[in-house]
Amino acid sequence: MMNRRQFLSSGAAAAAALNLLPNHATGHSRNPTARAAIPLVHITDLYHPPQDPDDHFDLATILALEEYDLRGVILDGTERFLNPSPVGSDILRDPGFIPVVQMAYLLGRDIPVAAGPRYPLKSTDDDVSDRPVREQAGVRLLLDILEHSSSKVIISVVGSSRVVAAAYNRNSTLLHTRVESILLNAGSSGGSKREWNVGLDMEAYIRLWRSGLPIHWYPCATERSAFDQDHARGTYWKGTHAELLRGVTPTLRSWFAFALTASTRNDIIRVLSEEPSQATWDGILAQERNLWSTASLVMGAGRVLAKTTEGWRFMPVDVRQREEVWQWRLDPIMATVNDQAEVQWKIADTGQGPLLFGRKGGREFGAAMAEALGALLAGIK
Repeated sequence: MMNRRQFLSSGAAAAAALNLLPNHATGHSRNPTARAAIPLVHITDLYHPPQDPDDHFDLATILALEEYDLRGVILDGTERFLNPSPVGSDILRDPGFIPVVQMAYLLGRDIPVAAGPRYPLKSTDDDVSDRPVREQAGVRLLLDILEHSSSKVIISVVGSSRVVAAAYNRNSTLLHTRVESILLNAGSSGGSKREWNVGLDMEAYIRLWRSGLPIHWYPCATERSAFDQDHARGTYWKGTHAELLRGVTPTLRSWFAFALTASTRNDIIRVLSEEPSQATWDGILAQERNLWSTASLVMGAGRVLAKTTEGWRFMPVDVRQREEVWQWRLDPIMATVNDQAEVQWKIADTGQGPLLFGRKGGREFGAAMAEALGALLAGIK
């Protein structure tokens, strides 16, 4: 039997046919012959076993949003989470090829995936061309997708800004002409405490803010905390797995269970046909999940958070005329970043610069998001 690494090297991710049935839970009917309209590249600090499984929920969210044409997933791994030092301070991990390959198999589709550099940029001008060849693929994949896309591409960033910054340093003109927007899930809307994703690569974060690229900023923290559920600029919310996974299919249960139990099984495709035991699944459902990036992905797809007769759902923007909608928006700002990677901003009169997420405050936001995401994930067949 080939081991996990041999499987990935062989490229033996077999495709499976998928019958996408009408999805009443989200208010959409999926059409397997229709091409999604929004090209997307997803840059994520996805690992196996997970460092934080919120990245698995983000990937599933993208694949459930039928508006996206997912052109590629770029794995933003950092060395200290792959090979922790000192030994024993954490577990060994791989870049998250396995969950991407598994999901591609389940959905019967091709998802290009590559890994980026493992260490932070040495300066804001670093293009990582001196890194080992195995760390070049992610940057090359991003540039290749942009070069060959007939329309502008959205880039979602839910880890460090390393891959985007390195790609910009190699070919700034290409990014300026082919990037529609960057959904930047990082940083703090206020205060001096360095947010997690910024700390992964300060130089890359600074480079991105000074690039002039079209940033749609979704701060992961406020001046109070990265776990601020009330703030009108906060993207953070929390839900239980019982809410988020209540209606997922057996195969998706297997996908989540494989990740959330940190399984080391080598038969990564066969395991998807084996449902987790009831005790294992009950233990998973009892857990909670912190999430930050959902709003950016839903807004990028052109949907809103609306209260329908079936409950809160992520719906097309045109439902605003007939449904109760949780108000969220992107405000134009003027922004600068200092050498400590702190962003100073103020509201601008025009939308020529970055845009900043805002919403109706209150922690009820989390309950609405949990209900809507649970329904969305239940639509993955």
